[in-house]
Amino acid sequence: MNDQANRLREMAMNVRKEIEAELKGNFQKTRVIVISSGKGGVGKTTIAVNIAMAISSMGKKVVLMDADMGLANIDIMLGILPKYNLYHMIQGQKNIKDIIIPGPGDLMIIPGGSGIDELANIDQNQLQKLLTEIGKIDGQYDYMIIDTGAGISKHVIAFLLAADDAIIITTPEPTSLTDAYGIIKTVHRRQSFAGNLYLVVNRVSSDAEGTLVAEKFKQVCTKFLNRDIALLGSVVNEPLIGEGIKQQQPFIRIYPKNSASRNMKSIARSLMEGVAGWDDYNHVDKPAGGIKKFFKKISHLIQ
Repeated sequence: MNDQANRLREMAMNVRKEIEAELKGNFQKTRVIVISSGKGGVGKTTIAVNIAMAISSMGKKVVLMDADMGLANIDIMLGILPKYNLYHMIQGQKNIKDIIIPGPGDLMIIPGGSGIDELANIDQNQLQKLLTEIGKIDGQYDYMIIDTGAGISKHVIAFLLAADDAIIITTPEPTSLTDAYGIIKTVHRRQSFAGNLYLVVNRVSSDAEGTLVAEKFKQVCTKFLNRDIALLGSVVNEPLIGEGIKQQQPFIRIYPKNSASRNMKSIARSLMEGVAGWDDYNHVDKPAGGIKKFFKKISHLIQ
């Protein structure tokens, strides 16, 4: 009985210290980056995996979450076989520590559940369980990078609106640009978005093409939405990217010196340090919202 009472007192003291630290502003919060696209097939997940790997290789603690509800595939891309995933946590069968697994290097992975209908149609009670568990790792990582689904479903938009940084992936193809504009327009119309909005142009023939496409895209956003959007970077289309996918490894890890890998490192640095020449997007001095606040926002938005 005494041992149990001592444990309870210790738990209460730890909770009190955590609350006091948060109130004093000393609690380190995780920066949440959400990656999405207007349509599928533009390389969104490949970009998410390699951005996470690039930031991790720079000495930061990074956790990569697969939130493409119902169509999760990060585990497949990395050649890992998770025993448990978000589904088991939502059902109350496992906690966050049970499902989080190591990826390549020092990267940590929160696997989704490919093809599981419950994840694609998550209800409010299940979402609350998800929020409670994932909130436990707030501050344990410098960055949480979340790979969402494509399109403008309510879950995707909620994730983007709640993020510290929202990254939209497109390619130079007109249909891809149109869909990317559609998702940015949807986010822009919601007054609750207070994060940084970035564009990454994937599968360009050269860095020059990436800059040209982005500039034209930015002009359209400025003219019709009165919204400025920063180019985070572009990624050159190289055969070695496909080789990385075949080998189930981030291409930045196995081909660190190719053009696409250099592009990814540049994108990672811009995320960490701010985009050169864009004061509105230099978020270095802006405090991270944290995982708890992020998922509380999502819960409110979906509800």
